[in-house]
Amino acid sequence: MSKLIVMQEKRGVLASQMRSLLDNVDAEKGMTAEQETQWKEMDKDISALDQSIKAFEAQAELEARLDEYSPASREQPGGDHVNQSPFASAGYIENFVNYVRGGLNPSIQNALTVGTDADGGFTVPESWEAMLIELLTDAVVMRDMATVISTDSDRNLPLVADNGAAGWLDEEASYPESDIAFGSGILRAFKLGRIIKVSEELLSDSMINLESEIARIFGLTFGTAEEAAFITGNGTGKPTGVTVTATNGVTAAGAAAITYDETINLIHSVREVYRRSGQFLMKDGTVSLMRKLKSTDGIQLWQPSLQAGVPDNFLGYRVRTSEAMPAAATGLKSVAFGDFSQYRIADRGGIVMQRLNELYAGTGHVGFRM
Repeated sequence: MSKLIVMQEKRGVLASQMRSLLDNVDAEKGMTAEQETQWKEMDKDISALDQSIKAFEAQAELEARLDEYSPASREQPGGDHVNQSPFASAGYIENFVNYVRGGLNPSIQNALTVGTDADGGFTVPESWEAMLIELLTDAVVMRDMATVISTDSDRNLPLVADNGAAGWLDEEASYPESDIAFGSGILRAFKLGRIIKVSEELLSDSMINLESEIARIFGLTFGTAEEAAFITGNGTGKPTGVTVTATNGVTAAGAAAITYDETINLIHSVREVYRRSGQFLMKDGTVSLMRKLKSTDGIQLWQPSLQAGVPDNFLGYRVRTSEAMPAAATGLKSVAFGDFSQYRIADRGGIVMQRLNELYAGTGHVGFRM
C-alpha cells in the first residue's frame, strides 16, 4: 500500500473522530477541558497530514502529466485532422521540439512560419499551451474559483448597473416605465513573461522530456505571479485583484484576531444571491486563527472535511487558502468571502517562446523567453 493511501486513510479516521468529538460536546456547557485538549491535538495532526498529502498528490499529478505529454503519447500523423489547428499538428510539434533542442535552421523556420511572432519567437504548440494552462490551474487557486474564458482581444463586458423597478398598479392604470442601465467592465490584456536558462548538456539529452520540464518551470513561476495579481493586483500593468475592488464587509476589532461575531457579520454583509455559492479565501496563517473559533456555546466552528483534497468548511462554507492573500494585520483585507465565480479571468492567446542562443553562451546555457 502506498504511503499516500496510508496517509489518506489515517486522515479519514482522524476527521471522523473529530466529528464524533463535536457530536458529544454538551450544547449548553461547551467543551470540557479534556475535549478541548483532544480537539487541539487532533487538529494539529490533521493539519500536518493535509500538508503531506498535498505534497504527495502534487508530485503524483506532475509525474502523470509528464507521462501524458511525453513524445510517445502524442498523436502520430495519419489520423483524422479535419479543421485541426496548425499548432496541433504533429509536424509543428516535432519541429518546435527540434527548435528548442537544437536551434533554428531553414527547414525548421519554414515549418514554424505559421507561428512566427513579431519579436522573433514562435507560438508554442497546443499541447505545450494545454500543459502550461493545466499547471497554472493547479497552482492558482483563483483560476479554480473564478470564471475563466479565452479571448483574442480586449473584451468589453456589459454590466447591469440599475435593473429599474416594477410597481403595483390600480386597474387600468398606466404601467411605470424604467430603463435598464448598463455600465461596462473591460477585460484588458497584460503581458506576463520571464527568461529561464537551460544547460546545453540538458538540451542534448534525448531522455529528458524537455518540453514538460520547461512548461513546469514556467507554470510554477507564472502561477505565483498570476495568483498575486488576481488577489492583490492594482490594475497597472497587471490584472486588478479581487481584494482591491472588494468592499469592506467587516473591520475586525483586533489587528491579529478574528471573532465569531465578526465572521457572522462578514457572511451577512454579502447579498444572499452571492452568499449561496459563497467561499472563504484566506492565507494559511489566518486559517490558524479561524480553526480556533468557537460559537457562543463553546462548539468548535471549523469542520474538517472527511475526504483528503476537499476543502474544509467554516460555518458551512468552503475555505480556500492562498499565500497571496494579505496577512491578518491592521489595514489589510485578510479574509475574503463571496461568490468568486463573479470574478473573470481572460486568457489571451497565444503563448510565444523564443530561444536565446548567444545571451548565456559564455556559461554554456541557452535562454528561453516566454
